[in-house]
This record gives sequence, structure tokens and C-alpha cells, in this order.
Amino acid sequence: MFLRKIFLCFLFVIGISGSVHAQQDEVCDAINAIVRDAPNQFRNVRGDAVKSRIWACSIQVPGTISSRFVGSMGLFYEGAVLQTKNKDDVKAVYDKYKAILKDCFSAQGYKMITEDNFYPGLEAYKKLAFMPPAKDDQKSSDMPAHAAIEVTYSKQVGYYTVVLYIFEH
Repeated sequence: MFLRKIFLCFLFVIGISGSVHAQQDEVCDAINAIVRDAPNQFRNVRGDAVKSRIWACSIQVPGTISSRFVGSMGLFYEGAVLQTKNKDDVKAVYDKYKAILKDCFSAQGYKMITEDNFYPGLEAYKKLAFMPPAKDDQKSSDMPAHAAIEVTYSKQVGYYTVVLYIFEH
């Protein structure tokens, strides 16, 4: 009986870890699909126009609660993965997506660059950019797509938001 309980616990742990890994792979696959379409101005993953310079997203990145493409100083994907009034909820989601993106992009040679977060009280949540290696003869206008994560706070509505960005270049 004791061995049976241990065996069932073992199967449960394997099932959970497989599920977490599968979700991570799904997030990485969706993000890579968006990144690969960046040279095409996201035409294959960009949906219908919602407003001027804002488009729906036709690809679902698992875990996003809202996403869109925005045309502002270039074109970029913006996907919120958390929106909460409780600052304590931010750390787990920020760390989760930091790890997912780090695993996803490090296999492709991308480097993680950190920048200070200028929002007061959010200094612990660095802005993270995942950049591909630059070529020696590369101009800034020829930069390939890259991804970023940022934690923001809106005083107007009182929400902390963890946002995933994918920039055209």
C-alpha cells in the first residue's frame, strides 16, 4: 500500500512537470511564430484593424489575457500576461515569463539585457530585453525582431501589469 502511494505521487509529479514543460513549449512556439513574421511586418499574425494603428492578434500566446499589434515608432506586439491590483501577485508571473523567454531564446543565441524599471516601487522588476546577436555590418534599421518583458503600474486604474513585447526591429 505504501509503495502504491509513492508510485501514484511519482506519476502525479511527472504529470505536472510534463504539463508545465508543454505550456512552456506552447508559449515559445507562439512567440517564435510572431518573431519569424516580424520581417513581414507581422502580416501573417496580425488581424483586423481595431483602431487607427492598432490591430488584433490572430495568434494566441498561451497565458496572455489581452494582446494586440501597435504601430508606434515601428510595429510591435503587446501581450499582457497579468493585470492585478495586488503587487504581491507580480513576482511569480514575472519570474515565470522571464524563465520561459530565457529558455526559449537562449537556444537561439539571444542574450538577455536588463534595464532599470523607472516606475517607483517596481525597481525589483527589471525591464528585460532578449536580443539576437548583432552582426558586425548591421545597421540599427536592420535589427532583427526582439522580445521584452516589462512591469508597469497605472495610477488611473490602480493596476500592475506584466507585459510581453515583440518588436519588429
